[in-house]
Amino acid sequence: MQTFERRVRRVSAFAFSVSTFAVLTACSSSESDSSKSSVSTTGPSNTDATSNTDATSNTDATSDGDTTSSGGTATDGTGGSTDQGSVSTGMASGGAAGADPGCSVAVASHELDDPIHVPECSHIDYSTNPPSSGEHYPVWAAYQTYDFPVPRGYWVHGLEHGAVVITYNCPDGCPDEVAQVESIIGSLPIDPQCVAEGLDHQVMLTPDPLLDTRWAMSSWGHTLRANCINEAAFKEFYELHVAHGPEAICAGGSVLTEATLAPNCGE
Repeated sequence: MQTFERRVRRVSAFAFSVSTFAVLTACSSSESDSSKSSVSTTGPSNTDATSNTDATSNTDATSDGDTTSSGGTATDGTGGSTDQGSVSTGMASGGAAGADPGCSVAVASHELDDPIHVPECSHIDYSTNPPSSGEHYPVWAAYQTYDFPVPRGYWVHGLEHGAVVITYNCPDGCPDEVAQVESIIGSLPIDPQCVAEGLDHQVMLTPDPLLDTRWAMSSWGHTLRANCINEAAFKEFYELHVAHGPEAICAGGSVLTEATLAPNCGE
């Protein structure tokens, strides 16, 4: 009987040991799984990689549209001046260092009028003041400084050849200003296409009583109007627009004098 009891106790102890081992193993496995689970969660939860929406939401890349828009606005400023039939206007106040702060300059591009020859000294109505294209006389005036008003029909022909004409209207006279503009003309770079003709520049300076501003410049399709002399603006206009007429040639033209002009020429 005692032997039987001992066997029962041994079996019970063994069963208890097996049960305890199973429990311990299960706990260890659970802890291991839990540990593995937390590591893997940390990995994918590195949401900096997936939530790196800074890369996709880097709207600076798409906001380049603002730059394009700015560029478009800028090109609108220059676009109108090159196409025939368009009109663009730019304004500048002051400008060159030391310039009168009340000095204003307006530059504009205009639709082109037909370049038709009309008889010398006939009256011509122009669509811009100063003229920038249109009817003109068969003869063009020589590129020089005149101290009397050259009828417009003579110098508009020069515009067709690519000349720049500077006009002024000083009812009380302005010899100092005229001398200043002559100095500006003299400082312009020599025009290579004019050298063969014995000329330095394709520029003419003349008073114009029909002008409704103090100073003006004309080229084919473009004008500058000013109530002052702005050297920087005058030079820029010349550089941008000289030699751009439909018949860009630098040939001498006719030297006009008051004595040789017909009475009331162009009126």
